[in-house]
Amino acid sequence: MSNLSGFMPMVGGSSTLSGDPTVLDAPAPVLAAPSALFASSPAAFAPPPASTERALAGLAYLHPDAWPEGLRAIADLIQASRFPMFLAIGRELRLFYNDAYSDLLGDKHPGARGAPYASVRPELWERMRPYFDEVLAGESAQLQHALMEFERNGKRERRFFCVSLSPVRHAGQVAGVYCVLTETTSDVLSDYRHAFHQKLGEALDGLDDAAHIMRATSAMTGQTLGVARVGYGEVDVLGRTFSIDRDWTDGRMASLAGRSYPLDAFGPVVNAKLRQGRSVRIDDVDADERSAPHAAAYAAIGARALVMVPIIEEGRLCAVFYLHEPMARHWTEQEVALAEDVARHTREVARRSRVEESLRDESRILETVNRAGRALASTLDLDTLAQSITDAGAELSGARFGAFFCNPAGRGDPLHDPMNAPISTTAHEQMRLYALSGASREQFDRLAPPTAAIFRPLIEGGAPVRSDDITCDPQHAALVADGTPLAQLRVRSYLAVPVVSQSGKVLGGLFLGHPAPAMFTERTERMVANLAAQAAVAMDNAHLYEIAQTSALERDALLQSERLARVQAERLSHTKDEFLAMLAHELRNPLAPISSSASLLSMQFANEPRICQTSSIISRQVKHMSRLIDDLLDVSRVTRGLVKLKLATVDFRDVVNGALDQTRPLVLEKAHHVTVQLPETPVYVRGDQTRLVQSVANIVGNAAKYTPRAGTLALRLVAGDGRMMLEVRDNGSGMPPDLVPNVFDLFTQGARTLARSQGGLGLGLTLVKRLVDLHDGEVTAHSDGVGCGSTFTLCLPCVSAGAGSNDDDAAPPSEPDPVRAALGRQLRVLIVDDNTDAADSLATLLQVQGHATAVEYDAASALRRARVEHPDVMLIDIGLPDIDGYQLASSLRALPDMAATVPVAVTGYGQAKDRERALEAGFVHHLVKPVDMTALVRILDASAAQAAQAEATAASV
Repeated sequence: MSNLSGFMPMVGGSSTLSGDPTVLDAPAPVLAAPSALFASSPAAFAPPPASTERALAGLAYLHPDAWPEGLRAIADLIQASRFPMFLAIGRELRLFYNDAYSDLLGDKHPGARGAPYASVRPELWERMRPYFDEVLAGESAQLQHALMEFERNGKRERRFFCVSLSPVRHAGQVAGVYCVLTETTSDVLSDYRHAFHQKLGEALDGLDDAAHIMRATSAMTGQTLGVARVGYGEVDVLGRTFSIDRDWTDGRMASLAGRSYPLDAFGPVVNAKLRQGRSVRIDDVDADERSAPHAAAYAAIGARALVMVPIIEEGRLCAVFYLHEPMARHWTEQEVALAEDVARHTREVARRSRVEESLRDESRILETVNRAGRALASTLDLDTLAQSITDAGAELSGARFGAFFCNPAGRGDPLHDPMNAPISTTAHEQMRLYALSGASREQFDRLAPPTAAIFRPLIEGGAPVRSDDITCDPQHAALVADGTPLAQLRVRSYLAVPVVSQSGKVLGGLFLGHPAPAMFTERTERMVANLAAQAAVAMDNAHLYEIAQTSALERDALLQSERLARVQAERLSHTKDEFLAMLAHELRNPLAPISSSASLLSMQFANEPRICQTSSIISRQVKHMSRLIDDLLDVSRVTRGLVKLKLATVDFRDVVNGALDQTRPLVLEKAHHVTVQLPETPVYVRGDQTRLVQSVANIVGNAAKYTPRAGTLALRLVAGDGRMMLEVRDNGSGMPPDLVPNVFDLFTQGARTLARSQGGLGLGLTLVKRLVDLHDGEVTAHSDGVGCGSTFTLCLPCVSAGAGSNDDDAAPPSEPDPVRAALGRQLRVLIVDDNTDAADSLATLLQVQGHATAVEYDAASALRRARVEHPDVMLIDIGLPDIDGYQLASSLRALPDMAATVPVAVTGYGQAKDRERALEAGFVHHLVKPVDMTALVRILDASAAQAAQAEATAASV
């Protein structure tokens, strides 16, 4: 039996082939046989109706064992070969192939078996059609080192092959095409790599500008490898962001030129590998575990597949050479190696160019500075020294003219006549022109007072002053008025640098000007500042060293104190978190039996108004207590940055309505009148709907709580200019002016009576502030004073209706009534809790609902009972006396006869890590005390449905 992998079963009909088969003209080499086998026998497939043409086409529907002898030999030859081979049978070119070719198909195999070549390889069909037509006409065809760009496993691949196409004849006619492929990707890319380096060297020869070098190499790399976007990103000194000056694209992707991005946004693993000097290759951002959690950052730059080559200088990541594709693509080792070669070669050429340019510039600078230094060392005359500094400053900066000013009193002993004395009348009275360069002294003999204003910040602050265009600066408008010296010199850009001693005294200033704008850069400012520093050469260096040493010791002491304080703060924060978690657990435990008992009372005495009222009061207060606990933990999580938002596009009108639903009991209790103004059209924002509802509910609840009975609450939602604003106004007690700025601070509250009738911990508004900040919004408070009511305003950026994805916000399931007589099916429920009140009250409540319940107060007894009774659901407390609930759940999961039992964690520990640990231990659900009966009923309903389905399946068997 032939083992050809490409066989396609016959759909219907039969045919008989006539005539003697002919053998392939050029057989391929026979290698080891592959392992794939047919699942069906030849008898299971029938040929189509007879006729010559249809007989040839019918070969595509026959099992290879039913083929004529010659074709069977070809099939065996293909199947035994380790080279990729296939037969394309009939005019439809239906495929039969071996295991080696199935590897090239990837996820298209085995669906490609018997399918037309054009439907299997649509991306190659237009290119290959002329060759297939030539072979179907009876001629052989060959392609040498042909580039094939095809899709495999959802990724674009570029590979090179030598392809041999030969006609397969039967009964004197061409029955199909026999194809043999030999991959030459490695050889071709190796030749490409060698030729590319030669071409790259020729292209870079003569280029001395780093920007031109980067642009040329990016274009060559993109064109050679068929990449959509290639470029360099320079990494800042701190290693936090990389900035792109320019890049190359083939038109499929937008340029990133002029943009900057944080390195951390693309994932810690990718960041770490780049800093280690290791290249990063990602075939598919969404499928790669290193990039998938940060897919949004890659989507922002439009990259789906990429190669990033780090460039390390002096042990620091200084640049990244990148290749981007908009679709998934398989990068070969040769392509990555070529990118690494280009990055190293280009960086070296650019570095050498910059070094040479820098050396030339530095040589000129050093010559000028040395000349000025020699002049400083050869004279003690201030006029001579000032002239040397002025000439050197103008030469270094390229200024059209320069001037040096200093204190007249400093001529004899400038180091001991401070020029930063208080300004008496005008600044020019304390500044005297000592030297000029490029201008006549007559133009500066009588400086008008406005001109001297340039030197006022210089004297007062001791910092350089630079202006790119003084004519556009309103602060200096008077300096260029008609008749002023600067107007006669047509000054537009200027640089004023102080001459400051190492003790911090401003000794004078060097003024440089030019009639063209933007002539002085930050680098120029640094060079001139270094030159100006030489004028203070007489300073006491020993005294400076002593000050520096003292400063260093003080700095070390401060750093040590800061480290100790940080360790102490972290310890206290950890202790606080543990205390809050334990406090929540201890507070929730007694709430569980109270809540269950209240629900039981409302069910059993539904016709007793007083009991129902009492039960309602208990339930309401339990919910209030639960909300306080949740707020306390929420503030802790938000403060520590542990809250993760589930972002989606949300209509803020739904947020307002949801918040009003949550606060309705409090509003009704206090008989408030509420007015709501909502736009008729949706107001879309990007946010977590649950957290936004929580924020608005806290604001509304705060307004209701601080408004006297039968008060008025007004909500108004408006949108415009890309932002929305929700205003919540009340006529309540208001706030004193000193409270308004701090109303969102933790534990901040207004004045209270001893009774604390409003309740609360001062957490709600703090939580609102933190959550709104996470949504890139802002919330503010306003009050005209005590008794004048308050207004809270929440603002968020709006988005379009289609912005983002709503995947994170699945529609909530319909909620069943938590208090009902019975379920559709009675369940056996085992409750395990060492708190007897909580266990017994919950058991009684479930019994009233129609379930068979049992209670155990320790894990060992629960495990013994579970082995005997096999309950449908087990409600297990985590903090049990013998072993904890996690160990009990693990033990239950290890029992083979307990697979149908649904373990549910019922605990006072409700943080995210507690939920994750419960699910890892084997719990199917995690509920926080006091139990939300709606959630519990939903779990019991699902368990009942599952049990009923299992019984129905067993009955049918």
